[in-house]
Amino acid sequence: MRLIVIAIILASSTVLAAELPRSVFDPMSYGAKGDGIANDGAAIQKAIDACAQAGGGMVYLPPGNFLTGTIILKSNVTLHLSPGATLWGSRHIEDYKPFHLIYAQDADNIAVEGDGTINGNGDAFWGPEFRPVEKRPSPLIELVGCHNVHIRDVRIRNTPGWGIRPWNCDGVYIRGISMISDMDSPNTDGIDPDASRNVFISDSYIETGDDAICLKTDKRPGAATAQACENVAVANCVLISDDSAIKLGTASWGDFRDCTFANCVITGTRYGIAMYIKDGGLVEGIRFANITIDTSAAFENARTGRKRTRSEYPIFLDLERRGEGSALGRIRDVSFSDISIRGKGRVLVAGGPERSLENLSFHNILMRVTGFETVSKEHKPRGVGKIRTATPETDYGPVPAALIFANVRGLDLRDVRVIWDTEEAPQDRHAIYAGRVEDLSLNGFSGGPAGTKLAAIGLEKTKRVFITAARPDPGTAVFLGVSAVPGEELALTGNDLPAGTKPVQAGASYVHLP
Repeated sequence: MRLIVIAIILASSTVLAAELPRSVFDPMSYGAKGDGIANDGAAIQKAIDACAQAGGGMVYLPPGNFLTGTIILKSNVTLHLSPGATLWGSRHIEDYKPFHLIYAQDADNIAVEGDGTINGNGDAFWGPEFRPVEKRPSPLIELVGCHNVHIRDVRIRNTPGWGIRPWNCDGVYIRGISMISDMDSPNTDGIDPDASRNVFISDSYIETGDDAICLKTDKRPGAATAQACENVAVANCVLISDDSAIKLGTASWGDFRDCTFANCVITGTRYGIAMYIKDGGLVEGIRFANITIDTSAAFENARTGRKRTRSEYPIFLDLERRGEGSALGRIRDVSFSDISIRGKGRVLVAGGPERSLENLSFHNILMRVTGFETVSKEHKPRGVGKIRTATPETDYGPVPAALIFANVRGLDLRDVRVIWDTEEAPQDRHAIYAGRVEDLSLNGFSGGPAGTKLAAIGLEKTKRVFITAARPDPGTAVFLGVSAVPGEELALTGNDLPAGTKPVQAGASYVHLP
């Protein structure tokens, strides 16, 4: 009987050993103090190096405060922050070589995990009024050319610049993290997958002073072209941003393909979902589904009392050249479904006279407008400061409408509801405006205009329009206002118009271009 019991214990031990890391390395054994005063960078690096030389395993940070400059992760190494452990970024830029807190290049099977905290001491690298100093550790976590990367469960605070950038990586898994930086802090992006493939971001809370999740396609130094950013899935996240919650661009030298964003809550942001394609990249096969976007709350910084007063764009898609010599990109096959919007901003989706956006769909969209922005002198967002000036042909920012579509070929709108929910004095607005759109299908609109001078739906220089199953709000004077739209280009059928509503009227549409 005793032999049987021993055999069972040995068998169990064998199973457990197979599940445990091969080796565990404690930086305290290499001289780390964990007191938040001494710089523990050299000790942590020794533990990482020893772990890598042993074939891989775990570098375990016990409870304590570990101050460090750059630490370099190596293949098959997991950096584990235990509950109560905080990795503090040095406040001195000379401690960062390269300028990142955690850095890895061409490493495989690496991880940063645990219930501990990474604090970048970001305020050490911002001058007065949150102006960035010349050099700062950004991105805080930089991963270049790595494979099978895992970042999970950690808390990240006070990044000096960007938070996490996987650049030219393949197989990135980010789950269950929280990242919080001051909303006024400069360029503190959250997670920026850059020219990377097979990226999964889920179950995370991100609150940043710049874009929360931003896909880019930058060129690596010396490369003639940029790799695509593709096969990206983002799900179950709460995103708060001083700029865009979800963004593609502006860096767009490569393509963006086959990306999905689902089951996310976006709030306290100026832009909910944005695309700035300026460098010749192709965007295709992008899906946004089951997302709530709230731009209504004027964010107030509890520390400074500063409020944001800029215009809001819950959805913004823009295609243009960065400069006169830049290549012109393309946006096609993009869908939005089950989107709920609340705020006083406007949806702006526009290509340009050189190239239209192609094959876009918006299904089951609820837009509750809570106020009126001043639009007469409004200009579309540019994304970066140094960029050529927009022209009326490329800038539909002044259009008075809740949803604006311009220079689009193939636009499918289905079950779109616009609700004007404000106690402000009404201003004249279309619910939907389409300018220079070809092949427009609108199936299932409800709502009406704000004010009295404009129609519920305004069409300008638009071709091949089919509208059905529309139910404008009672009191709508004109359902469809047209400008430079031939009657043979319109097909209206099966619409339920209130008594007194005129179906179509020329001159009841906002005229953007002569």
